[in-house]
Amino acid sequence: MFQRIRGAIDRTIAEEQARQQRASEGVASPGSASPSRRSTSVSRTGGARGDGQAARRTRPKKPSQDTTTNDGVPNVDPSVFEDAFALDDNDEPARSATPGTPAAEGADDEDEAKEGGEAEGKAGGKDKGKSVERRSEEDDQTASAATAGLPGDTSPPSATDTPKGAPATVASRPNEPKAELAPDVQARLRKLDKLEKTYPELLRSYRIAHGRVSAIEPFERALRENTPLTSIRDPTALIEYLNQLNLKSEMILDELKRVTSDRDDLKKQLSLTKDELDAVKASQADAKDAAKGSDATRGEEFFSIDSELPRLQAETAEKTAEIEKLQDKVQQLNEDLSAAKEANAELAERVQSTTKELDASKAGSTSNAALTDRLQETESKLKALEDQSTDAQSTSEKELRAEKEKREASETRNSELARQVASLDKTIADRTAEIASLTKENAEQAAKVAELSKRSAATPSPANANATPAAAAAAAAPEPSTEQQTGGGSGKNKKKNKKKKNAGGAAGGATAATTATTAAASLAAADEPALSETSERTLVGGASDGPDAAELQAEVARLRKDVEAKDEQIQRLSKQRKTEEDLREEIETLRENLVTIGQDHVQDKETIKSLESEKAALVKQIAELEKQIASSSSTSQTQSTQLQAALASLQKEHDDAKAKATTLQADLGAAQQLSQTRYKELASLREILQKAQPELKSLRADAATLKTTQEELAAKTAELRSLEKREREAKLDTTRAQRLAADRDAELKALRDKLAAETNAKLRLEDEKRVAGRDLRRAEADKIELSAKEEKATRALQRLQEELAAVQPRLRALDDEVGQLRREQEALREEAALKTSQYTNAQHLLGSMRDQTAELSVQLREAQAQAEARDEELAECQTLLAERTRAAESMRQLLAGVNEQTDSKVRDMRARMDAALEERDRVEDEANTLARRRAREAEDLRSTMRDLERQVKALTNERDDAEQREKDWRRRREELEQVEAKAAAEVEEMRATVASLRTALDASEQQVRDVERKNGDQRRVLDEQRQRYEKLLRDAKGQQGRLHASSPSPSPSPGPGGARSSSVAAGADGARHSMESVRSSNGTPAAAGADAMYLKTILLQFLEQKDNKLRAQLVPVLGKLLRFDQADEKKWLTAIQHLNAR
Repeated sequence: MFQRIRGAIDRTIAEEQARQQRASEGVASPGSASPSRRSTSVSRTGGARGDGQAARRTRPKKPSQDTTTNDGVPNVDPSVFEDAFALDDNDEPARSATPGTPAAEGADDEDEAKEGGEAEGKAGGKDKGKSVERRSEEDDQTASAATAGLPGDTSPPSATDTPKGAPATVASRPNEPKAELAPDVQARLRKLDKLEKTYPELLRSYRIAHGRVSAIEPFERALRENTPLTSIRDPTALIEYLNQLNLKSEMILDELKRVTSDRDDLKKQLSLTKDELDAVKASQADAKDAAKGSDATRGEEFFSIDSELPRLQAETAEKTAEIEKLQDKVQQLNEDLSAAKEANAELAERVQSTTKELDASKAGSTSNAALTDRLQETESKLKALEDQSTDAQSTSEKELRAEKEKREASETRNSELARQVASLDKTIADRTAEIASLTKENAEQAAKVAELSKRSAATPSPANANATPAAAAAAAAPEPSTEQQTGGGSGKNKKKNKKKKNAGGAAGGATAATTATTAAASLAAADEPALSETSERTLVGGASDGPDAAELQAEVARLRKDVEAKDEQIQRLSKQRKTEEDLREEIETLRENLVTIGQDHVQDKETIKSLESEKAALVKQIAELEKQIASSSSTSQTQSTQLQAALASLQKEHDDAKAKATTLQADLGAAQQLSQTRYKELASLREILQKAQPELKSLRADAATLKTTQEELAAKTAELRSLEKREREAKLDTTRAQRLAADRDAELKALRDKLAAETNAKLRLEDEKRVAGRDLRRAEADKIELSAKEEKATRALQRLQEELAAVQPRLRALDDEVGQLRREQEALREEAALKTSQYTNAQHLLGSMRDQTAELSVQLREAQAQAEARDEELAECQTLLAERTRAAESMRQLLAGVNEQTDSKVRDMRARMDAALEERDRVEDEANTLARRRAREAEDLRSTMRDLERQVKALTNERDDAEQREKDWRRRREELEQVEAKAAAEVEEMRATVASLRTALDASEQQVRDVERKNGDQRRVLDEQRQRYEKLLRDAKGQQGRLHASSPSPSPSPGPGGARSSSVAAGADGARHSMESVRSSNGTPAAAGADAMYLKTILLQFLEQKDNKLRAQLVPVLGKLLRFDQADEKKWLTAIQHLNAR
């Protein structure tokens, strides 16, 4: 390549030498001037081309500007090697003043070509490599063409290369010494030497940079399409975006893990609840059979409510159908409005066309009739639109009245339903009290039956000696025998019912309490037959004792009947309570449906209001159009008067009318923009109201949840009272067990006395037998005298022998009973020791329970105080809401006043329109007359057109008249501006009202947020109270289970190992409860972590959103999370607007 450059330079040097030679020979041979000039021009153009091609390449760097960095890596920055081609002229020698030869001109051309090449090198961009290759090929061609005529690098051109007509002396001097090079050529040679060193590195670095640029552009395009980034110049933004993506994926994974764990827990709970349901169904199968009869009797009381429900459902269906009809009507009204808007647009277009036609009517009078026809059509359409708007308004008012009446009827029905619900609540409370009293009476009667059975067992008869021990054994242990019967006995049912009670208590609710009462009633009903059977056996065995046994039996039968009746009542009441709960749920669903219907009514009212506002806007637009039509008619009148003037004045008026038409069009556009802005403002206000409605719904839901929590607190207090009652019953059971032990000791003493008496009687009988033997021996001596006595004695002996035979098995049985009683006494002593230990444990537990109940009572008082404070705050909130509703009603009244004002304005505008119609008729008559006059005057004007040049003086007068008309037009324009100012003032008033409405809405939203914050705090406090309450309820249930275990159970005595195991279990339960309390106290950071995760997700969504409107919608959510003020929210919104402006 450099050899080619050298060849080109040598060629230019040879051409310059030849030119100098020709210049020296030009004086001697003037005839050869033209060929030399032609050759120099050719050589100069060739040189310029060659040098231009060489100059098109980018300039190399200076030697000082190295393209490599300190590490040896080539610098890729394009500015580095672009500046390298800027050849420095500082190191060139000072140029000597040379004559303006063509060679200097060629050098200048070469410099210009190099500068153009440098510009092309800077702007070449992507095609530099291809251009370099193409230029190298062209340089090869030029070098071959140049070297073909030279013997060497320095030889002059041969004779064949010289032009035609050149002298032969040029070719005859091949061995002449070479002339010295010009200084500019030497400077360029030095520059080429510099270029030789840096060119390959520059070319390589340029190719690397070009490759990187071509690779960066698709990467940046992909970044712009798939990410919020625009270029790779900001790596921190890319790192933040990737970190956000990673954080989002981690959050999604954590949420997935949490959801899966919750799902597994829910599945476990579902399986447990299914098992419990199966057990409850199995236990309540018997209770359902017994409750069928009671359902038939009690079902008649609720027949009216059952008949009321389908009626209410039918009414709700009718209301939904009416709402759908209203929605259809609203859609029709919207369609009518859209049609009215289209007609308005058509009217505007027609007004524009009329203005154009009015402009055209200046040239001819034939278009006036068409204009009048079109004006009549527009007026008829305006009237039709007004009729449609009045009809739509009347229909909407009628529908509003009907909706108000329906709403009032629905409110009255709601009040009736609320009264029925209150009466049902009262009946439910009464029934629960009756159930509690019946359960107490049932327990007392069961205790009486047990005591009667014990008394009857304590008084056995001597005649039925075989039956009394069995009765005593049955009285001593009646319930173990029942438990040792079949596997489906009452003991298992009792255990199952206890488990169900525990499960129901853990779940918490009124239904669990009702199932517990029914289960207790079924237990009592299942246990009483065994007791009654044993009591009947004892009573039958001891019937011979006298009237006491008969009275006891009669009392037992009576008590049995009372217990059965009470069980039936309990089952009936529990069934009735279930039906009442179902009815309550249905009533709540009906309430929710009514609330939704009311909300739909409110939304329909808002749509009707918006339609009325749109209608008012349309009326205003129609009024403005009428004004414009009136103004256009006035302009037409003035134009008709101006036709009498000269053609010059007509042309001026034509231009003025065009300008006025443009101003009218601008006014129309401004009016349409004003209507659009008002419509947008109304839409934004509607959106704000729609946003406020769900917040009000949430507040109502929070109030309902507070009521439910208060009811739950009342239920929990009732459960605490029941637990205290159970504690008292446990104490009574322990005292009863002590009494039973004392009774057993007394029975043992009585049996010992009986044994002593029987042994004494046996000794007495033996003594009597000895005395009888002596009497017999005496009687043998006196047989004759004592024969009668002997027969009596033999009979007495036989009788005594029979009594001895009867007493001997009785004695054996008594011995067995004595052994059994001794064993029972030992077992009772062990049980007494166990009971005493359990009693001490129970007393300790009762002490701890009392402390816990005291703490609970304190906490309940605090919770009640907080609840009262919350109720007061809710009352204040309700008062504030009432004030807001009053303000809204006042605003509605103001809106109604505004509507009345608009109606009055519409009436005024109609009157004005009638006046304008009359004026239009008058103008039409005048236009007809003027048209006739214009036709005549047009003929006169044609004749006078030739004389107009002479009437310059008359035209000056007419110019004065035109100036007067211009003053009139200016005055009218000022009047129009005043009208516009009034309209702007009205617009500003409307904006002020809208701003006041917005401030009121913002204040209400702030109050709603404050209420939501307070509700959130209340929910947290309630959650903490619930957790504490559930923990204490678990502890109480554990204590209750221990108390049940410590009460006299029907199972055989467990021995001393049982006490140890129960104490160990109590300790384990206490440890477990303490761990649960610690775990519950440590549960709050998890909630804080969940809030932080939620805040992260919201911030991530805020940053990912490209649409600033969606960002503005996310600002209130961030404000709720971060507790922004109104000022903070405004700052955020202004920041988002600045982003949008950027």
